[in-house]
Amino acid sequence: MDKMKDTTQLTSTIHSKILWPAILIHADHDELVYLDNEQDWEIEAQGHIDEMSQLFDSSGITYRLKLEDIDNSKPNQQLNWLTATEPLELKQVLSSVRHHASTLGHCCTAKLGANTVKQVFDMMKYLEES
Repeated sequence: MDKMKDTTQLTSTIHSKILWPAILIHADHDELVYLDNEQDWEIEAQGHIDEMSQLFDSSGITYRLKLEDIDNSKPNQQLNWLTATEPLELKQVLSSVRHHASTLGHCCTAKLGANTVKQVFDMMKYLEES
């Protein structure tokens, strides 16, 4: 059994429930962030994270930030994810991936399709590598 890192500022019990990779979806932004693992999240969390951001993990679960952890006047030090009460549907995530692909300069994004969460993540991984 693998041991997780003992103590980091950004680790919380909810992080152990997240099935990586995951997609960070910022509200009102077309660009998505593909997070391959928790370490990617820890790096990303050092920047500005909007309180309306959502995390969509590779099991199809949607998470939202615990709002009392957000303080825009200082760096995000203890961001915790809670399971969202209004989860994203696959078609919503696919729409976000299409917009993301378009911002990266890919054409014909309307033709991008996925029937499973795995296909969405395969698509995101491809977009990040190309």
